Amino acid sequence: MKRAAIAVSICLGLASQPARALDWSLGTTQSETVELNNNLFLKTPPSGVIGSYSLLSADAEARTSTSKFDFDADGSYRKNWGPGVDGITSEFINYGFKTRYEQKEKTPFDREFVETRWRQQSTAFALLSDLGIATTVRGFIDRLTFSGGIDRSITARDSFNLFATSTQTSYEPSTGGTAFTDTDGVGSWRHDLTSRAALNLSSNAELLDFDNMFNTRVQIYRNKIGADVTVSPLLSVRGNIGSAHVATQRGLPTTPAIGPTTPISSTTNDWIGDAVLTYKVFADTTFAFNAEQSIAPSIVGTLFKRDSLTATLNYTINSHSTLAFSANAYRQIATTTTDFASASVSYGYTFTREWNAQLSYRYLHRFASTGTAIVDPITGFPTVSGTGPADSHSLLLVVSHSYLVLPPGN
Repeated sequence: MKRAAIAVSICLGLASQPARALDWSLGTTQSETVELNNNLFLKTPPSGVIGSYSLLSADAEARTSTSKFDFDADGSYRKNWGPGVDGITSEFINYGFKTRYEQKEKTPFDREFVETRWRQQSTAFALLSDLGIATTVRGFIDRLTFSGGIDRSITARDSFNLFATSTQTSYEPSTGGTAFTDTDGVGSWRHDLTSRAALNLSSNAELLDFDNMFNTRVQIYRNKIGADVTVSPLLSVRGNIGSAHVATQRGLPTTPAIGPTTPISSTTNDWIGDAVLTYKVFADTTFAFNAEQSIAPSIVGTLFKRDSLTATLNYTINSHSTLAFSANAYRQIATTTTDFASASVSYGYTFTREWNAQLSYRYLHRFASTGTAIVDPITGFPTVSGTGPADSHSLLLVVSHSYLVLPPGN
């Protein structure tokens, strides 16, 4: 927490010099969510849950003609009731802040920025939100992140971006999980072939250092090439494809060894990619299709390969109402392989500029998992909530209120 406070002080110091020329704005958002779910945690047999989720956030921004400083803070509380919560954690806390300083250069595409994030949340909430895994884990997970980047236009058709970030993850108490550091660096280049087509190249190196018995290290190298094409004012396509190389040093075996445990090393190569197609069917209707395969760590450091296909249809009924349909197929691979399928429909209504609500229905199906190990040996956390098939039906109501306490121009 001391390091987080120091980081905030530094960022505030950057913004304090030209204080008399700053344009300040301040806004807040409050939302309340109620969920009725017949099987929120995908148990077998199904077991119902009623959930209530409260969120409060505040966003402050100070702006000059060439720079911008943001401070965002939020906190949420989640509570579940019903027979479905028997034997698992049912109460969650999640809060944090972000500071960001951005400096603009001569053109709108040239800038530099630095950013600091700190977040504390219930470890059980982190596992449930990121992996959909319900546990009895107690305590909190703390994440402190430092980031920075630079965007530059080299020519009228060429631009590049550099971005670096490092996140330190720890637990309270320290025995609540395996602490680790995730450091990531990305470089990308874009060349506009025409006014409607562009070529993209990116290279990424990520390093995970775990504080376990062997100080396990995982290195991930990703390289991708892709293109953005605007076929017409109604149709656009974006796609990237490449490879990922994963090297694990001083890893732990997935199955218990006979005798003393000895570290193992391994390497894996696989392809990665993403594609997005957006089509404006009518003036008020937009269809989007997204396909992706990625290899990345979870919030607790477990390495996952994830495949997903998602189709969405958004329809604007009028100035106050929207309707959205979505279907998704998803595969998650770690120590086990698990497939999911879901479909949802959402209706959103804007009462005023400050008040809005959304009512959603979602169906989720988990297929039977393949694999024998359900616990990741490096982090010690489970990688799946269950190995058998399960279904859930969810009805979700969200009411939000956003208020501009201090509008721009002050």
